[in-house]
Amino acid sequence: MKRLLTIEDTFFIPGRGLVVVPGPLEKEFAGPGNVEVELRRPDGSVRQLLLTLAYHFQSPPSRERRWSCTLDAQSKAEVPIGTEVWIDDVR
Repeated sequence: MKRLLTIEDTFFIPGRGLVVVPGPLEKEFAGPGNVEVELRRPDGSVRQLLLTLAYHFQSPPSRERRWSCTLDAQSKAEVPIGTEVWIDDVR
């Protein structure tokens, strides 16, 4: 498994899911798409969720382009700050 990112902040959007930041750099991970991820929470618990990677549209564009990431979570409490997001190293 490979660590994709460590969550620094989250924003819940009803009907869409939990947006997590920062997203991984586009050059470091293939996307867009959906991928099963393993969440390793600061308390040591582990959970599997679906992560959606999408193009991040920003004007002006940032120097380093990142993926927009949304988790299939029901609340911010499910994914505390400091949670690590891990993926199978197959992409």
